[in-house]
Amino acid sequence: MYVWVDTTQDTAQDAEQPSQDAYQDTAQDERLEDLREQIAYLRRQLDEERDARRRADMILAQLSQANAEQARTIRAIEAPQGATEAAEPVEEEPERAEPRSSTGEAQEGVRRPWWRRVFGG
Repeated sequence: MYVWVDTTQDTAQDAEQPSQDAYQDTAQDERLEDLREQIAYLRRQLDEERDARRRADMILAQLSQANAEQARTIRAIEAPQGATEAAEPVEEEPERAEPRSSTGEAQEGVRRPWWRRVFGG
């Protein structure tokens, strides 16, 4: 039994195939390089976003701490005022009562806010 093999056809395919393989390899290499560049860019973006998030978290923590400190300070300032008001009886004697207007100014004068007593007004 004999098998006939046409070597001219194989040689033509072999000669054409390396150039096509080389083209495909070059195209694949270019795509890989593009993907690597995109990955590097995205990693830089991610790092920048993480840094921004850390800064924002730090600012929030500082603001929260400052807010708590301010609330303690306000309570400390108002506490003596509240104690003084409780110790002083509200005068409701008829001879000391202020004339009441239709808008209720005399009543407002008796229970003025602490900041108006301190700063006037």
